[in-house]
Amino acid sequence: MTKVALGLSGGVDSAVAASMLREAGYAPIGVFLKMHRVGNEETAARKAAEELGIPFYLKDMTVLFEEQVIRPFAAYYKRGETPNPCILCNPAVKFRGLLEAADALGCEKIATGHYAAVEQRGSLHLIKRIPGQAKDQSYMLYGLDEACRSRLLLPLGIDKGKEAVRALAAKKGLSAAQKKDSLDICFLEEDCSHGAFIEEYTGSPPAPGEIVSVSGARLGTHEGICHYTVGQRRGLGVSADQRLYVTALDPEKNTVTLGPKEMAQQTEVHLRDVLLHCPLPEKGLTVKVRSRDKDTPARLLLSGKGTGILTFEQPKMAPAPGQSAVFYCEDFVIGGGVIVAANKIL
Repeated sequence: MTKVALGLSGGVDSAVAASMLREAGYAPIGVFLKMHRVGNEETAARKAAEELGIPFYLKDMTVLFEEQVIRPFAAYYKRGETPNPCILCNPAVKFRGLLEAADALGCEKIATGHYAAVEQRGSLHLIKRIPGQAKDQSYMLYGLDEACRSRLLLPLGIDKGKEAVRALAAKKGLSAAQKKDSLDICFLEEDCSHGAFIEEYTGSPPAPGEIVSVSGARLGTHEGICHYTVGQRRGLGVSADQRLYVTALDPEKNTVTLGPKEMAQQTEVHLRDVLLHCPLPEKGLTVKVRSRDKDTPARLLLSGKGTGILTFEQPKMAPAPGQSAVFYCEDFVIGGGVIVAANKIL
C-alpha cells in the first residue's frame, strides 16, 4: 500500500482528501505543518486524524515561514507591491515541508486538499484547474517544480465543489464539516487588515502621505501606502463625483494615485522570476493575475534571465506589481511570473 504524506490543516478539504485517499487504496499520514501562531489549527488537525484513524505527524516550519513568507510580505507591501502569501509559501515552505516529511516517513507520494488536479502529459506532470471554481486554486500552485508535481496527488481534483465536499464530510461524521473556511491570509487574526498587521509586525508606523489624482491634484491624505493595493476602490477616504480606483502606489514620493476604472486597466505587464513548465504554445495562451480573475488571452515575449513582457488582447483590470501572472493553456498551468510594472499601450 502506497504511503502518502498528506498536508492535514484541520479544515474540511484536507480531511475529505485523506478519506478519499484511503478509499482509493493509499495509506495517508496526516502531516500538520506548523507555520504560525494564529488559531488552534493543530488541535483541529489532530482531531481530524483521530476521526479518520490515520497517523499524525507534526513538522515545525515557523522559522522558515517567517523568513520566506511573513518578512517578504511586509517588505513588499511597504514598497507598494501586492504579494500573494500563498504563492510565496507553497514552493518555499508548504510543499518543501511536505516533501521533507514524506522522505522522513518513507512516503512515495504527497497530497493536499487543493481544488485542482495533476495530470501527466508525456514526461511532464502539470497542474490542471477545475473549471467553474470561483477561486481557482491552481493559480496558487504555479511555483511547484516537476520534482514536486510528479509526487503530488490532489484527490479533490475530480470536479468536487466545496458544498459537495462538506456534504461528504458530514456523511462520514467528520467534525471538519462544520469548520469555517480559512482566511485568505492565514497568519492574520480575524478582522485584522494587512496594513494593521504590517504596522504591528514592523513596529514602525508607515509615514502618511498624499492621495492624488492621475493629473496630480491633491485629493486627501493617507496613513501609509501599505494600507492600499492597486485596483482598490473601497475605503479610500476621499469623496468624488465618480467611482475612483487606486491606479498607482509610489513608495519614493509616498503617494497613492486614484483615477477612474479605465485608468486602472492595463494592456501590458513586465515580469520577473518567470517559470515555464513546458514550451509556450503557438496559440491559446491565457493569463490570470488573481485567483478570482477571468482568463485573458495574451502573448508572452521572453526577454532572458527570467524576465518577460505580457501583452493582453483586452485591457486587464488592475494588474499590480508584486502579483503573479499565471499562464494557462487548455486548463493546464504552464508557468507564471511576478509583475514588476504595468503599462497601457495606446
